[in-house]
Amino acid sequence: MAKQLTPAELRAENRLLRQFRTTEGIASVIRELIRWGGLVLIARYGYLTVAALAGQTTAADIGIKFLADVQISRVFAVLFGGSGIAYGLQQRRLRKNTIERLQGRIQEHERRIDPQRTSSRLTARGETRPEDKP
Repeated sequence: MAKQLTPAELRAENRLLRQFRTTEGIASVIRELIRWGGLVLIARYGYLTVAALAGQTTAADIGIKFLADVQISRVFAVLFGGSGIAYGLQQRRLRKNTIERLQGRIQEHERRIDPQRTSSRLTARGETRPEDKP
């Protein structure tokens, strides 16, 4: 059972808890001020940038015209689409390599847990066997 605290010990503990909560509250307010102040500054500087460039021809205007060209848009579409496909294929290869690397240890662990367990009969890379495919 816990030791009974004296009134002086209880007052000291309460004082420490109040100090902790006060400090925690102040830190929370400062953290929120920094977060929202940063967003306000970003919005302000974005506004000032747009206001300073209003009505002027700039490199940004030239860049927008460049991107508006249909041929350039197609090139970007093919580039990003191809990049996405390449990324997906790379991720699939990495996942299958990881399955192949870990499957022996996983099967051993499953056999220890349940010796009567039957195999799913997948390949070492986690794929369906060719003879099971329709």
